[in-house]
Amino acid sequence: MGRSERQVKDGTDSAETTGGAGTGDTRSPRKSDRTGRSGGTDGNGKTDKAATGGKDSKGPKGPKGPKGAKPGKADGAGSTEKRRRTAKKAAEALSVSPDAAEAPAALPSPGTPAALDTPKTPDDSAAPSAPTPEVAARLPRPRSDPDAPPRADTEPAIAEPAVTEPAVAGPAAVEPPFAPVSFPPRTAGDVLLDHLRAEAAEFLAQAPRVREGGEDAAHRMRVAARRMRSALRTCKSLVEPGPAQALSLELRWAADSLAGERDNEVLLERLLAAFETLPARSGTPRARAAVERRLRGGLASGHTTALRAIDSPDFGTLGEQLSEPGLGLEFTRQAARPAAKTVPRLAAKAFRTLATGAEALPLAHAAVAYNTPVPLSGEDDEAWHRVRILGKRARYAADLCAPEFGASAKSLAKRMKAVTESLGTHQDAALAAEVVRELALSPRLGGAAAFVLGELYTVQRFAVAEARFTFASVWPPLRDRLDEVELWGS
Repeated sequence: MGRSERQVKDGTDSAETTGGAGTGDTRSPRKSDRTGRSGGTDGNGKTDKAATGGKDSKGPKGPKGPKGAKPGKADGAGSTEKRRRTAKKAAEALSVSPDAAEAPAALPSPGTPAALDTPKTPDDSAAPSAPTPEVAARLPRPRSDPDAPPRADTEPAIAEPAVTEPAVAGPAAVEPPFAPVSFPPRTAGDVLLDHLRAEAAEFLAQAPRVREGGEDAAHRMRVAARRMRSALRTCKSLVEPGPAQALSLELRWAADSLAGERDNEVLLERLLAAFETLPARSGTPRARAAVERRLRGGLASGHTTALRAIDSPDFGTLGEQLSEPGLGLEFTRQAARPAAKTVPRLAAKAFRTLATGAEALPLAHAAVAYNTPVPLSGEDDEAWHRVRILGKRARYAADLCAPEFGASAKSLAKRMKAVTESLGTHQDAALAAEVVRELALSPRLGGAAAFVLGELYTVQRFAVAEARFTFASVWPPLRDRLDEVELWGS
């Protein structure tokens, strides 16, 4: 074997033996060299730090152990020595021997089968073993601040108050935000029934006051009955005709039973006030006494008729029906339609009927103040009275719509009140003139008293002309607004 071959062989053997001799960093496949068990020198003759356990080792790396564990550190001899020193310090702090402190058992080597086959749980790998009761009793209490340094052995143990942190509600404990509740749209039957119930409550509430002779009780009770009858007529397509017509007839009977008291009360108040406007004549006392005798007699008779009707079994049956939730009515399919599309259309029909009746009146003649001739005969009073009834129905239709459709319906209902009041004054003056005319034609009166009654009649007929003029003034602007009624629900 030549020199060159021997040198090559010796260099290879040396490199395998020292684990890195020479200029090349040749690594041996042997397992013993990969673990760094034997030391050596590098090419410059320096001692390899990887073999001696130095910090700046750049030598060959050892085999990797199980995942999460570093070789020679977590489960090696250095880790075991560190745990021993920790246990010794704890024993010195407790003034006990090192053997009294329970040190955790040494973990198996990462390369052994036990370490690979034994499953680890998060608690076993992270939490240390609990001390014995004797050791735990002598351990110092933890301070409230976890970052504070440990106390000295001579420092007396001070019991600090426990700090209770407010419980924070987790996501599951937080109530969900309020979800808006969607209500079904109001139906036409709902609007009609609410209106009828309100008027029925007013009707029944005035009955005890009528018995006691309460002021304006008969009038309010009569108006409530008239409003219910008007609503049933306006919304007749929403209810079955049989029960609705029967209820309307009962309400009409009740209203007629109260009419005598109310009408005589209004006429007496009106004519007594008119006497104050006439000049004093010799026949005035006698004429006044005749008017009072006639109207007060009618007022007493009307009150008796009203009490008899309220105490009758028929009125008791009517009261029971008005106390029922549905008032004994049966609703049609059309009542289940949305109120916004149905009720304004029904109200508009009532206004169109009023407009047709008003156009038949001599409004052009009535619009001229103090026009001649003054309507002294009263032959056309019936036509104006018919328009008055149509005006009340239209006004009550607007009142029916006002709670559901707001400002527009309320504004039109307020304007309609001026129309119906002018026509109501017309009717009261016409009835008062008729009463005076009948008294003047009586054979018991004559001379000066009849003359005074004639003057009183003329005053009432001029009041009729004034009421017609008022209606002719307020109606045309209102007539132009009737087209908006059908738009209330839009």
